[in-house]
Amino acid sequence: MRLEQLTFTRFLAAIIIVVFHFGLTIPPFNHPSVSFLFSNVGVSYFFVLSGFVMIIAYSKLGRTIKPITYYKNRFARVYPVYLIALLLSIFMMWLCNIPIPKDALAFNFVMLQSWIPPYPMLINRTGWTLSVEVLFYLSFPFLFNSIYSRYKVSIIAVWIVTFWLLSQMLSSYLQSIQWNLKHLPINHNLLYYFPLMHLNQFLIGNLFGLLLLQTKDRFSRNLDWLVIILLAITAALLKYQIPNANYHNGFLALLFGGIILVIGLNNGMITSICNHKVFVFLGEVSFGIYILQIPIHEALYKITKPFYYTQPNNFFYLYLVVLILFASLSFQFIETPLRKFIRKL
Repeated sequence: MRLEQLTFTRFLAAIIIVVFHFGLTIPPFNHPSVSFLFSNVGVSYFFVLSGFVMIIAYSKLGRTIKPITYYKNRFARVYPVYLIALLLSIFMMWLCNIPIPKDALAFNFVMLQSWIPPYPMLINRTGWTLSVEVLFYLSFPFLFNSIYSRYKVSIIAVWIVTFWLLSQMLSSYLQSIQWNLKHLPINHNLLYYFPLMHLNQFLIGNLFGLLLLQTKDRFSRNLDWLVIILLAITAALLKYQIPNANYHNGFLALLFGGIILVIGLNNGMITSICNHKVFVFLGEVSFGIYILQIPIHEALYKITKPFYYTQPNNFFYLYLVVLILFASLSFQFIETPLRKFIRKL
């Protein structure tokens, strides 16, 4: 089952992350009426959507997943463009005479950097999320074969929501004390980038994927109004953030799961627009937009440094165009051919 209307939301999340990193001072994103929308929650949405898509994609294949085939397909999907971004980042660091620690390089190549607190943000900083996704991918065949295929959704929901609630309590507590209790072994990288701190979001995505499978025949209809309401609630929670709630680590995961579920069930105008082939294509290249954003920004800055300082607004929009174009070319001529090649091995 493919829900193309969800594909475009990946592009929107990727652009929100790019603006958060590089465009918060650029009009119109810096205007108070919209600036709060470009907060650090796009990755959380990606994690929830990843869990949702895994259920939808593999439920049609029967009650078991063959782990080796699954791992090969996942590797083929994410590693080619990840490697492109990593090599480009290494090249830019070499060009700028920035030292590259050999151990950090090794951990990045095998996508394990987020497990070791000093390394998530070294080399290509956005690559930390792929290190987290490795945990998701490794665990999913077991979850699907041993839990999701054997227990009722109601029981699974209790387990997952309880795990999410406990993880949010722990995450919020650690966030509240990390700057006050210096003697504790609490580290920013460990709190925000350690894979186990994000497993709750993937599981919430799994849960809402299971809910869609149970409800799609009965509740598929025009739900544009409900999509708008849920987006309005999200905007309100971003503008008036709850103190000590760790939005980065999945505080909004249940809400994101609900949005994804409703968009998946919706057959109204919003779905029709999102299903346009241009928007679907932008969603397909969104992973490239996300993972390439930092090395492309560094490369363009290096090439057009005077332009960056004299016309920062125009530089950002030029960067956005170049990033989308580069990600599109990479998807068409590198990622897709390599993915097909790896899957045939």
